[in-house]
Amino acid sequence: MQTVVIADDSATLRRIVTSVLSREGYDVIPAEDGVEAVQTVFRTMPDLVILDVQMPRVSGYVATRLLKDDWQTLDIPVLLLTSLDAASDRYWGAQTGADRYLTKDFEAPQLVAAVAELLAEADKARAGHPPLRPEPFELSSDDVLSRVCDLLDRKLFETSVAAEVTALAATTQDFEHTVAGVLEVMKRFVDYDLATVLLLDEQTTYVSVAKETSQQHYTEFVAAAADAAAAASGQDVPVAGLDVRMADPDGLLGEDDEARMATFLSMPLKGHGGRVIGVLALASGSKNAFGETALATLRLVDGPAAIVIDNARLAQVRTA
Repeated sequence: MQTVVIADDSATLRRIVTSVLSREGYDVIPAEDGVEAVQTVFRTMPDLVILDVQMPRVSGYVATRLLKDDWQTLDIPVLLLTSLDAASDRYWGAQTGADRYLTKDFEAPQLVAAVAELLAEADKARAGHPPLRPEPFELSSDDVLSRVCDLLDRKLFETSVAAEVTALAATTQDFEHTVAGVLEVMKRFVDYDLATVLLLDEQTTYVSVAKETSQQHYTEFVAAAADAAAAASGQDVPVAGLDVRMADPDGLLGEDDEARMATFLSMPLKGHGGRVIGVLALASGSKNAFGETALATLRLVDGPAAIVIDNARLAQVRTA
């Protein structure tokens, strides 16, 4: 029997949903607010979750974000039930990661059909295999609220990083200053020895030196960035043909004579139309220098950075 969690602060609506779905053979588990909804999902690991948007303590939007943010529950379909039906409400519901949006004036067959469709889509995504669910466990109310705070902190960080990059479009003077600005933003959020933006059309790589670095480390880094650009674009990127533009105001390159590159991380830069215009790469002389936070930050930066750089290039071409 498939299990459905229904969370709504209205006892009447909980009874209606429970009655409709129970007649269809589902095991329905009620919850009274957003905190209890998250607790119930982790305790029971259901096949589907139905959430009211406007609930005490934690809204359905936030509860959805928490569930979709956790690897243990992200594959569980979420259906939002709400009296809100403005375009902005539907948009925000989609942004939370919800799989479907249904208003509270639904007819019973609509609810049954939506639940069946979501479960079928989840089954198709698994290629018919049974869902892999971790062992259920208990979360306290404080645990849930702590997760909310962590999520909000991370979303604020992500928004701030993206905003820093996007702001370069309004604050930088020309193409090269835009590229330098991207590298400067990376320096504020990630600890690295070397960073570069390698651009394919220009066959140019802009290198920023943040810490004392050996010539050997630098040589290995530029070669690795060229290889990454070639792999991402499918075109040959010979190191000998690259025009290297160096930003090393403190004279750190060559101060360390022995260090080798120990960690390398790169991300393709995709401009207008999804075309790969280059790569953004980082290097460190320390092993395992870049953890999940650095990778997540790079993923945040690469999209806005590519568009900002592409726009700066186009603007430069138009004014040339």
